[in-house]
Amino acid sequence: MGAKFALVQPMGVTAMPDIRRYTGVVEATSAFLGAVIAGLLLMAPLDLAWTQQGQLELDLLILNMPRAAAAGAMFAVIAAALAVVLGRRTAWVVAFGSAAILLGDHLWNVNNALTGTLITVNYVDSIFGGILLGALTVAVFGRPIATAAFLVGALSSILIGDLTALPASGGSPTSLVEWAAGGTPPLWLLVLAVAALAVGAGIQRAEPKSEEENGGDLPIGPILSALFLVGMTAVSTEWLVKHAGTPMQIALVVVGTVAVALLGALLLPGRDGAVVLTAVAVANSGSAIIAVPRPDWSVPLPLFAVVAGFYAGRRWGSPLLGLFGSAALGVFATVTSALGLTDMIVPLLGITAVGALLGYCFADAADSRSAGSTAVALAVLLVPCLVVALRGSGFERVAYSPRWYRDPSAGAISAVPGWVSVAVSLGCAIGLVLLYRLRPLDHLPKRPFTQFSASA
Repeated sequence: MGAKFALVQPMGVTAMPDIRRYTGVVEATSAFLGAVIAGLLLMAPLDLAWTQQGQLELDLLILNMPRAAAAGAMFAVIAAALAVVLGRRTAWVVAFGSAAILLGDHLWNVNNALTGTLITVNYVDSIFGGILLGALTVAVFGRPIATAAFLVGALSSILIGDLTALPASGGSPTSLVEWAAGGTPPLWLLVLAVAALAVGAGIQRAEPKSEEENGGDLPIGPILSALFLVGMTAVSTEWLVKHAGTPMQIALVVVGTVAVALLGALLLPGRDGAVVLTAVAVANSGSAIIAVPRPDWSVPLPLFAVVAGFYAGRRWGSPLLGLFGSAALGVFATVTSALGLTDMIVPLLGITAVGALLGYCFADAADSRSAGSTAVALAVLLVPCLVVALRGSGFERVAYSPRWYRDPSAGAISAVPGWVSVAVSLGCAIGLVLLYRLRPLDHLPKRPFTQFSASA
């Protein structure tokens, strides 16, 4: 028999590079940029230019911000659950579509007075920002580099949005800190994210179809977990700011917060609930610190701190150690509650500690048994927590100040939020011990790295 030869490429024609070689870089870049815009829109949806719309419009917007954040958190978990069933490719398409809608909405309103529509714009940002965050959680699941980029982008943007300083009275940013974290991301960043997500979605067509694209069971556990956690937080905080906030009432809310956190943790597969418990603790302790005023050069500190904390968590991670760190941060917030206004080193130390602690605690999320568990943990960070309600009880709003942003001059500085965050952290530590006793390692099946369904 004669040998048969076939030329793979005609002579003189250069072979096209295999696009799959760049899949990891494209996915990581797309996930990071998408997570950044989602986090900023969910945590600081108020554009500084909109503060000129009038006091009534601004008051209505601020009053609805906690509910908009809760809606975005729930949509993030629901989107992740549905994407688990529909597969990774669908998750990328949904992420791109959500980012494109956000870009279109902001292009439509960029030169608009927006009179009477601030609340609507806020809900659009929160809902589609939540869908973007939830879809990306599934899109990067099982991809270590892309997951790390996504978590760093989400955590740093959520932290930067939460650390926003009070805008200047003229309605325009007076410092780089306010410009960077003052609400709507700049349009160039939205355009860049949409372009990156389009490439990320397109590159999935070059990936071979795998078993995880065949669908699976709808993971009900994460949806129920988020429903209890988000619902309890939203209802209890609004109830607390409308009452006197006596020690007994605060204690009841603390106990309820820890109990619901443990319930939400138990609804997740395996020991994934440990990340949720640490998220509840860090959300409260991080809200107790004095975070402003800060110098302009401190803008990148949260990002660097999250990266360093994430690296440390991957090397020496321990949820229990993270909870003790959260309690220590609460003690720091209590001790420095009267010093933050006079010594700028206090806010700098505080934001660095919060960033490092967030990265450390969420390092375990990279090894979650389901993408829905990570979405639930991120959702916890989006909803204004008990400590935020305590800081806003003087003006009966779930906010840091009458204008939503952190403002140390808005009322007397109290040590109560710091002590409450310590109590929540210690309660979550007890919950973690109970979780470990109910879910021993020797009875847990191996983590399904490529299986999206949480039912396994």
